[in-house]
Amino acid sequence: MNKHTNRYTFLMGILLFINTINLLAANLETNAWSAVSTESAMQYLFGTSKATEDKQRVVLTAPDVAANGGAVPVRVSTTISAKRIALFQDANPTALVTVWSVHENSVPEYDIKIRLISNGGPITLTAVVEGQDGKLYSAQRRVQVALGGCDDGGEGYSSYSTPPVRSQAYGARPIVVLAKRSLHNTEEYKYIDENGFKEVSTSPLSTFSVDVDTASYAMLRSYLMLGNRFPPKDAVRIEEMINYFNYDYKEPKDDKPFYVNTRSGDALWDKNSKIIQIGLQTKKVDISELPASNLVFLLDVSGSMSDKNKLPLLIKSLKLLVQQLREKDRVSIVVYAGNSGLVLDRARGDERERINRALESLSAGGSTAGGAGINLAYAVAEKAYIQNGNNRVILATDGDFNVGASSESALIELIEQKKKGGVFLSVLGFGNGNYKDNKMEALADKGNGNYSYIDTLLEAKKVLVTQMGGTLYTVAKDVKIQVEFNPAKVQAYRLIGYENRLMANEDFNDDKKDAGEIGKGHRVTALYEYILNNQETGSKVDRLKYQTSKYESYDELATVKIRYKDPKENSSKLMSKVITSKNNEITKDDFYFTQCIAGFGMLLRGSEYAKDLTYPQLIELSKDSKGSDRDGHRAELVNLIVKAQILSDLERNK
Repeated sequence: MNKHTNRYTFLMGILLFINTINLLAANLETNAWSAVSTESAMQYLFGTSKATEDKQRVVLTAPDVAANGGAVPVRVSTTISAKRIALFQDANPTALVTVWSVHENSVPEYDIKIRLISNGGPITLTAVVEGQDGKLYSAQRRVQVALGGCDDGGEGYSSYSTPPVRSQAYGARPIVVLAKRSLHNTEEYKYIDENGFKEVSTSPLSTFSVDVDTASYAMLRSYLMLGNRFPPKDAVRIEEMINYFNYDYKEPKDDKPFYVNTRSGDALWDKNSKIIQIGLQTKKVDISELPASNLVFLLDVSGSMSDKNKLPLLIKSLKLLVQQLREKDRVSIVVYAGNSGLVLDRARGDERERINRALESLSAGGSTAGGAGINLAYAVAEKAYIQNGNNRVILATDGDFNVGASSESALIELIEQKKKGGVFLSVLGFGNGNYKDNKMEALADKGNGNYSYIDTLLEAKKVLVTQMGGTLYTVAKDVKIQVEFNPAKVQAYRLIGYENRLMANEDFNDDKKDAGEIGKGHRVTALYEYILNNQETGSKVDRLKYQTSKYESYDELATVKIRYKDPKENSSKLMSKVITSKNNEITKDDFYFTQCIAGFGMLLRGSEYAKDLTYPQLIELSKDSKGSDRDGHRAELVNLIVKAQILSDLERNK
């Protein structure tokens, strides 16, 4: 009896164990359907979020542009011997679209239709193939959803799916295909395709527009410190992170708008790479010598601005700026919500009480007629135009233009037209949740202004008080940089950051091509990672027969050229400087701290070029190169890296 009882108990234990395993597996698959991000859905479904990109054997087909609300055909096929194929997207609240089980003798080619509804910006589709070898292989496709299709209505979501061809989907949950960005978080960031290495033998020139914006650093700080989460990958713009900080650069001592500082040395993250740092520095600001300003504050007072970190913070921030204004300056305030209106008309800069009363009278409510507000602001600015002065519209908003002329292209066309008349546009961003970073960056770029993100009063003081000259007063416009590398010394290079500022090489000498502006006291920094031309790192391209360089015996790594225009002129001027391995105008602390910033950005973006770099390494390296750090910003970066390490450890231990 005991023998039979023991056997029965043993068998029941086995069955219970198997049932538990099955329940756990089913629970993981259920969790995959409710996961918010592609990475977490993959983790639940496959046990890992790591996949090898293989566009040759995993083919994901979808149109480049889809009509908003239309049924979009998507096809996934593979030549890999597969167990399962999953399709993900990054728009709706849950990432997993469908899963196909692949039969041994079936043709792994599947079709599905998805109705895409978006508030703007591209949507990323990801196909993941689980091979019979147990490994994961992937391919991605970005689809731009054209606005102007069907209304989202109701709950704000639409779904459409058809049975996939030659497929078997999991029966535990029906396929529901949603492609609408979450109602609770509709933030939008422009897609960044990270710069890769280029062979000098075939691409010796690198050309880009300068960028003095700093919004990205302030945004990622807000995500890490206030939100306790990592920022979206495309919110991390490394050039803006680097340009947030002060460096001990030399100033110009002649009539040129800036001095070109350079240094070359070892890269922190790859022993086979070197770094070239280029730093442009303008003269420090003497506020008493600045020309008169005609400022029009264009303020978003719509319902979306009611949060404490939006309109209330905006009002306090502008009060800091008002304290710096002089009698010869003029201030107007235009507001917009369902309609736009003029709250203050051409007050003197020293009428601080009057200006502050106008600011304090503002409250949030209604929808957002951003287009109408910008038109009125420009009309007011043109009416109060100061000859040879600083005429500028300062737009403060979360960027959520949802009523009126909200087309980004239409707004940009208006702003480009007005800047030709001497009225520039700067943008201050506030808040989160519905933040439209892509729109505000585009507006500032086209308006000959700069773009900053204000998350605290300390940041407001930095942008509007400490760096007021750079924020409001332009010393050079349409500034372009072109670097020519010496093929005798450099095999390959890559520009770190500035992906949204790249220009065609022929645009460098074309004065009709728009580029970035630099303000008084501003500095611009660019980093190039490069590989020396030696026998250990052979080129992928055969040595060109007719392109031998006469500079082989020289120590010249590259030559940097800068084109710029005076703010009131339309013809550019040229500067140039040779870069050698002996250049050391930039301090050692600045050189390595700048690399720490870049390395931090690469880790946040999951860059392949970060190699084996880790957060603990960056923490120590940034502490060692912090320097005097008079304003405390470098110590803050160290704290951000520590916070990122903590969040990374928590994610890994989930």
